[in-house]
Amino acid sequence: MIEKLLPEGPVSLRHYAYDLGPGRYYQPAYRFIAQEIGAGAGALLDVGCGPGWLAIHAAQGQPELDCIGIDSSETMIKLANRNKSRRLNVTFRHMDAREIVYPKDTFDNVVSIQSMHHWEEPEAILAELHRVLKVGGRLWLYAADPDADLPEGWIQRKGPWPPDAYVKGMIRRYTLDAAGFQAMVDRVSKLDWDVTVDTHGFFRRIVAEKQS
Repeated sequence: MIEKLLPEGPVSLRHYAYDLGPGRYYQPAYRFIAQEIGAGAGALLDVGCGPGWLAIHAAQGQPELDCIGIDSSETMIKLANRNKSRRLNVTFRHMDAREIVYPKDTFDNVVSIQSMHHWEEPEAILAELHRVLKVGGRLWLYAADPDADLPEGWIQRKGPWPPDAYVKGMIRRYTLDAAGFQAMVDRVSKLDWDVTVDTHGFFRRIVAEKQS
């Protein structure tokens, strides 16, 4: 099974480990975020979709909603396509977020969860997200907060695993620190957005509505 999904190499193995680890125990968080976005129709773009769970949860029970997930990792796209099973309103594509192939004003909602710390050219990516979002549409950017408590029900566990200490340790390794998050807020604020910064669950969140 692993051989069918993954090319050889440590990066691909890490992606598979993510699918089996955070990709699984973050399931309630993905569902809560999908519910909060509340997209019932139109088009939603998940940037840095990883194994695809946000788009999958957002699309569930919403036949009028088209969910697109993009990721720069071919392995993650293979995993996402496996995870979506036969859902018809979910599509995953291997794509660089600095060069999104969709036309201007395509999406009603653009979402990115726990991927901003990977962005090597955040200004270029934000410009693309602004371009493909419709006027009045919303950008939702989530970064796990290493100092936040884990709310009840936001982590899926098998017995005691994973304990809070393990999850928070992983978050500290793979998220934006306070300075990095504030820098992202500043970058978003330079574009034509109506920007709100708050928290949702154990995430810091930037919500930006496109003005023109």
